Amino acid sequence: MSGDALVYDFANTTDSQSSVFLKKDWLSIIDDNTTNYSGNQVTINTSAISNSSKYCDMRQAYLQIPLLYTLTGTVTHAANGLMPATAAKSADYALGLKNWVGGSVIHNLTAEINGTSVIQQTNLLPLYNQFKLLTTLSHSDYAIFSSIGFAKDEALSVRFHVANNADGKGVCNNQNALAFPTVTAKHNSYLTGNEGFTRRQMFFNFDLDGIVGDAANTFGTATNGLISEAFARQLYKSHIITKINSTAGGQKGIFQQAINVTCHLRHLSSFFDAMPLLKGTFCKLILGVSNSSVEFSVAGSVITGTTVTNSLGGLNPIMLASCLAGNGNKTLPDDTYIASLSVGAKCLNTTQLAIAGIKQGTMAQSVSLQVPSYVFTPQMEMAYLKSPVKKINYTDLYQFTIQNVASSSQINALVSNGIKNLKKIIVMPLLNATGNKGLHQLQSPYCSGVLAPYAHIGQFNVVISGANVFQNAQRYTYESFLHQLYGINSINSGLTDGMSSGLISQQDFESGYPYYVADVSRMLDIERDVPKSVTITGQNLSLQEVDYIVFCEYGAEVSFDVLTGSRVA
Repeated sequence: MSGDALVYDFANTTDSQSSVFLKKDWLSIIDDNTTNYSGNQVTINTSAISNSSKYCDMRQAYLQIPLLYTLTGTVTHAANGLMPATAAKSADYALGLKNWVGGSVIHNLTAEINGTSVIQQTNLLPLYNQFKLLTTLSHSDYAIFSSIGFAKDEALSVRFHVANNADGKGVCNNQNALAFPTVTAKHNSYLTGNEGFTRRQMFFNFDLDGIVGDAANTFGTATNGLISEAFARQLYKSHIITKINSTAGGQKGIFQQAINVTCHLRHLSSFFDAMPLLKGTFCKLILGVSNSSVEFSVAGSVITGTTVTNSLGGLNPIMLASCLAGNGNKTLPDDTYIASLSVGAKCLNTTQLAIAGIKQGTMAQSVSLQVPSYVFTPQMEMAYLKSPVKKINYTDLYQFTIQNVASSSQINALVSNGIKNLKKIIVMPLLNATGNKGLHQLQSPYCSGVLAPYAHIGQFNVVISGANVFQNAQRYTYESFLHQLYGINSINSGLTDGMSSGLISQQDFESGYPYYVADVSRMLDIERDVPKSVTITGQNLSLQEVDYIVFCEYGAEVSFDVLTGSRVA
């Protein structure tokens, strides 16, 4: 009968609708850095549009972020060095970026609106925002969000190596040769490749020398027969810009990608998701960005000697492919390499800058903010301004770390003495340097997206001001998933079949995404302004040493006059 009702509604619906707006324009604001990002900070202010007579919509606004990826070797040899310009030794799939690309380079964020601080600085922001995307996006959203560089990493592709290996060391999900699991009548394995990693590479590794058609080029042609590099630059299409082979004359091998990625403000903070249309908005954003470098060696297809430089000490956004047969780094000859990622169009690694042939990015030179602006029709503006003061309710964050919890050890950690208006507690286990056999999981270039695999918490509970959130501590994985994680940020909380969202299954949770969540928002209104302590309890059931990254969501509110953009007390 629901179909009959829908047919009737369609039959009685007309397409004629009055216009709400007379005009919509997209405004572009360049950052204040003047193309210099060596300080790992980006500052953007909207003073250029604050005196505009138009209403700005920060919910739709996004950052356009240019990135430059550079891989160099040290060997100078006509045959034995890095040879990315030779098809059989291509480096097109050697490098990648962690999930989600648009946000993985943003370590922290602060924001002011007309002098009012609305977002406090929270470190390790990529971890929290990836959790939000994984628990919010639908599969339809996921399919079209290549522009932000989001592609879910396969939880079942995770491996763990206690010694140097073709994949790397510690937690690894960097095999990008996709294949079905092989049934061998031996001990079982799951997915061999990480499709999310491969798809993120495909977002950005457009190669003008690549073949359109079959690999042998029997029926196809090179892409440069369809589009030129000049046109690719003009379109700001991410692509490979440098492929220089090493030579006996002293030239070192070079491979570079110019990447253009977008990052929606609403994915960085719920504040922007809740903002109404405002006039006279002066917004100041300060972003901490993770310019990073990874030095590593390859010997006999085994990766060794990995060191990471990341000045902010947060998530290293660089990911390196496996050296196993068929994978992206199998073509790398024995050598010592540097892979660097720089915000902007300039390589920031000083060692690489000294190599002849290093280029600057060929597209955007600066980070920019793209903001849509609207002009109302007179009637609709009058209706909008009947209530000119709009209240914004959003969540902000505190971040804490519980460090160095040994296998089987009890957890009883006070993470805060007092937070008002608590909403959610999210606990994320990650292997520290000891547990991950050398590099903290945050820093490792061999894993992306996933948390510490199978690092579950036994008898998990959250204690708020001395009272347990869960009547019975969470003992089993199905309890923690179905009772707490499932539907936490999804449409209708996952209670309506056919109309929901979220990308984490129970199998994902049990293997590579063990997010432990507590909804602590249920309270009387009179309690919301009372600071409350937060304690995490449980037991580390991983066989490795773990750090627990804890995010505490709390509610905040601010009111603005939409006509002037000024804060209203």
